[in-house]
Amino acid sequence: MVRNADVPELLERFMEESGESRRWVTVHEIRAHFCLNMSASSAISGFLQRIYSGTYLAFPYRVERIEWILVDARPHPRTIKKYLIAKRPGARGKKLPHPKPEKTPGMHGEILTDYDAVEHFNRVLGRNRAHADSQE
Repeated sequence: MVRNADVPELLERFMEESGESRRWVTVHEIRAHFCLNMSASSAISGFLQRIYSGTYLAFPYRVERIEWILVDARPHPRTIKKYLIAKRPGARGKKLPHPKPEKTPGMHGEILTDYDAVEHFNRVLGRNRAHADSQE
């Protein structure tokens, strides 16, 4: 059984493996591609509906249209949904970690860590105490 959290990764992989930036797809095609059983259908269709309604903007693909098609499977014809999936304009690839800069722009000196900040605070506090003691 596929978890809901796995569906975005599977769908992204499906689109990348197809080599197309825009295509019609059904839940059955996605399930067949990854050899998933029927229990995965609701998670897949739910995620496709979610990116159609625009509530998952971080995903690099979107569903532009949903259409109902008639499947003439004898003896019980039925209707299923097909989804037009397209890459979002300006969608970026996966984010790579950025190296930390040596110096902060506009500042003189290196970037301070929390430890460095506490050490600096203690030095300033110590100087203020020493100055207050000398005035007494």
